[in-house]
Amino acid sequence: MGRGKWVLWGVVAGVLWSGCGRKETARAPEPAPAPAAAPEPAPPPEPPKSPQEPLWPDPLPAGWKVLNDYEAPLEKHQTNWGGFYDTWSFRGGKCLLSQMEEGGNRRLQVQFSLPMANSQCGTFEYLAGEKGKPRPVDIRPYQAVTFLLKSGDDEDHAVRLEVTELDPYDAALQGYVGESRPLVAGKEWKRYEVALDDILHPMFNRKMGRQVGIRLDRKDQDGASGTVLLDNVTFVEKAAP
Repeated sequence: MGRGKWVLWGVVAGVLWSGCGRKETARAPEPAPAPAAAPEPAPPPEPPKSPQEPLWPDPLPAGWKVLNDYEAPLEKHQTNWGGFYDTWSFRGGKCLLSQMEEGGNRRLQVQFSLPMANSQCGTFEYLAGEKGKPRPVDIRPYQAVTFLLKSGDDEDHAVRLEVTELDPYDAALQGYVGESRPLVAGKEWKRYEVALDDILHPMFNRKMGRQVGIRLDRKDQDGASGTVLLDNVTFVEKAAP
């Protein structure tokens, strides 16, 4: 074999040897596909809304006894129980009564003027009896007085509920007077309920109930005059044991 052939064979052998010894570059594994995002949980259903309590129940619950709904003409000055009602004054205070129509109902309108720092005025409603002759009424069966109250103008006013005892030995036939905290007569009608146990003196003789009413005191007010509206003064009987 000639020298040229040996050279050619060596080249071929080298190429073959080089191919057999070469390593393939390792490929990095492809990343696994990201899991699909889980759907967001649906929001929980809203709880059912409780029905809104009416401002004034209709029909009235058992045991509610309306003293005055002011539907009768004002000229009679007579409550639903047959008692007389009107206004009182103190230290120059003045309350003027009238009626106004609203929503098919008559309301009592009380315009007040309290010119001095200690002026007061208010209403009184005998539980029984004619003018100047109140008769006692047993209020032991009752636990509270409830009523509707609203401002009759653009201002808030403070009103106190009063419940008065009849004392036959007093010259004015008046005994203990229980009064509530100041109650706000605002721009919307609001029903208040005043528990008798919260306002009556322990010595108040509940067999001798005389009257209920509202009091407007200059010390409670931001201004010296205004108007409040009142409706459905009602006694609430105690729940059966």
